[in-house]
Amino acid sequence: MSTYVIVEETTDWPCQADYLLTARSYLQHGLPTTGGRARLINLCRSMEHLSAGYYCSLLAQARSHHCLPEIETLSVRVPPQPPAKLWRKLQGWLEECHEDRLCIRAIFGQCDEPALAGLTRYYYGLTQQPLQALTLKRGRHGWSVRRLESLSPLSLDDNERALMLGHVQAMVEEAESESLTPTYQLAILVDPADGRASSDPLALQRFTRAAAAQGIRAEILSPSAIERLPEFDTLWLRAETAVGHYTFEFARRAEQLQMPVVDSSRAILACSNKLYLYELMVRSGVPMPPTTVVTRRGRHHAAELIQRLGLPLIVKIPDGALGRDLAMAHNESELSRLLDEGLARSALLLVQRRIPAEFDWRIGFLDGAPLFACRRYRPEPGSRIRRRKHPLDMSRIEALPLDDVPERVLYTARKAVHQLGDGLFGVDLRQIGERECILLEIVDNPWIRGDIEDREARDLYDRLARAFRLRLDNRGQEPGH
Repeated sequence: MSTYVIVEETTDWPCQADYLLTARSYLQHGLPTTGGRARLINLCRSMEHLSAGYYCSLLAQARSHHCLPEIETLSVRVPPQPPAKLWRKLQGWLEECHEDRLCIRAIFGQCDEPALAGLTRYYYGLTQQPLQALTLKRGRHGWSVRRLESLSPLSLDDNERALMLGHVQAMVEEAESESLTPTYQLAILVDPADGRASSDPLALQRFTRAAAAQGIRAEILSPSAIERLPEFDTLWLRAETAVGHYTFEFARRAEQLQMPVVDSSRAILACSNKLYLYELMVRSGVPMPPTTVVTRRGRHHAAELIQRLGLPLIVKIPDGALGRDLAMAHNESELSRLLDEGLARSALLLVQRRIPAEFDWRIGFLDGAPLFACRRYRPEPGSRIRRRKHPLDMSRIEALPLDDVPERVLYTARKAVHQLGDGLFGVDLRQIGERECILLEIVDNPWIRGDIEDREARDLYDRLARAFRLRLDNRGQEPGH
């Protein structure tokens, strides 16, 4: 893959370089060579709508050139706010700030202030803007990110220019050192505007390095680029999945193209419905909390449910995952109200006995084998059924080596995930004493984030990359060959 830097005038760049292109040349003539795929680093003076920089990113997409930044990220006008965990890390530094407005300049995600490094890396991962300015403002409810804008290379000071040049030269050298033998192309589906992505920029960076070692070039694909799927050999979904969601459409389209995809549309369908999973697991002998399926005819039988299952009770809408669409009832009146609320939205509800525990287990599985392990300390569900804005409201997540997971937990997790076949899954379990363990949920597309789920699983990304390579090498072969 060849790497080129686009500037408006050659004098905008600190030195002469073979990889340099002017915006005028690229817009009128394209690239000087047509062999192989190309990566463009768009460093025009402006990325505003209808500017030369805007049109370079636009035509790069039309020409199937990988471009930083992509045209979709240039169209984001209202910046998404960073995750709450990241804000909490910044609070101490921001509280000591005497200004009510801050402008942070970042070069390929790096800034001068170490305390803000996580924030600038986060937004670089979202927008892929090489030269970026973030505006933070203090309001009545605290700090927020109010504006994201590109920086002109002409506005950089000497240190920033040196940092920019170093990053670009490293990217050019990396591209030149890549093997000349044919490699596979892997698309990672990520929504830059969605703070609920299943992997953060750090995790994706680590996976990309591991994939390169397997001869796979990974590229971020935005939700609006489904027409580009035929350019790739395989697809990894790292956006929140659901039936009827654009991720489901991507999975189905990839399967039509006979591309290996993680997760498959079958996995999304199975894990998106709690009733389907409950029936499948119970029939397979996987222990689950005592559960009753309630129809609209049984909405007035709250007392009978309490007598059968006890209190407190969890009320779940079946079509939901990741801890969504559930609430807890502590008495008969709350249960009656939750049944009325839930059955107004769904023809069926699941009512489960709440089994208390200090934490739950999340065991990640890849193709039937454990991949990572975490303890997740969840808050109690609320007393109203609502679709949470954020899928995982855990107060704390603790990664552990797989060797530290009790054998009963691993046995139950293996038995459960075996019913779904190969793929990437997160199995949520609750341990009861030393000898009993129950399944709570299985999710497709589990969270894998840098220094969280991967903290005690150092081979995680290598195993993922090898799994994709195996799928690609075996594509088209008959089972058993």
